[in-house]
Amino acid sequence: MSISYVLIIRALYTGLFTGIVIAIPMGPAGFESVRWTMTKGLKKGVAVAAGSLIADAIDVMLINFGLLELIKTNKLLEIFFWEISAAVIFYIGYKALKGSKKNGSEEVKQEEENEDEVKKSMDSRALFTGFIVNFSNPMTHFFWLTLSSTVISIWRSYGKLVYFIFAVAMLCGMFLSLWGINVLASKGKTISAPKVSGKAANLLIYVILAFGAGFFINGIYKLYLYVR
Repeated sequence: MSISYVLIIRALYTGLFTGIVIAIPMGPAGFESVRWTMTKGLKKGVAVAAGSLIADAIDVMLINFGLLELIKTNKLLEIFFWEISAAVIFYIGYKALKGSKKNGSEEVKQEEENEDEVKKSMDSRALFTGFIVNFSNPMTHFFWLTLSSTVISIWRSYGKLVYFIFAVAMLCGMFLSLWGINVLASKGKTISAPKVSGKAANLLIYVILAFGAGFFINGIYKLYLYVR
């Protein structure tokens, strides 16, 4: 019984630490959450991060059923994911770029007219944006496949309860890490001049567009390798 308690405690702190570490190198969803923090506030940025973690949680569950292996073994499905992800990320980046060029005063007027409706719409949009960017990203699934054959496989061998505790702790650690990054971005926005934070937000848009373009090129390259 004491061994079980030791395992549970180990699963908790190992999962938490693993989650914090693996969330630090940000992908498209991470950059998008920081952009939302800088342009729409910390709460919205954290909502994007939470949406991306829903996609991660789904992957953690799919690992148990072996469904993620389909992406690895089916090359056409992998190419499809690369191109869909490119389209989603590029569209989000394009919309953000278009929105950043709009007159700020017009946006303020619209928000004042129906503030409650805008708030509800923005919250759900932030959550959905984080989810769709992360779930459509094939790198997310390959990342979890890699973990499933290393760290996750170790904890799965200890039984369902210990694995579940480890997985939940890991997702919590990832959320803490992304929350911390967004808090730092929010603090940076507060202490810096509006022009500086505005330029930083615009730079993030171009980073997101670059991800979209990179994913598209990679998908085309993989398609070329497949058909040649």
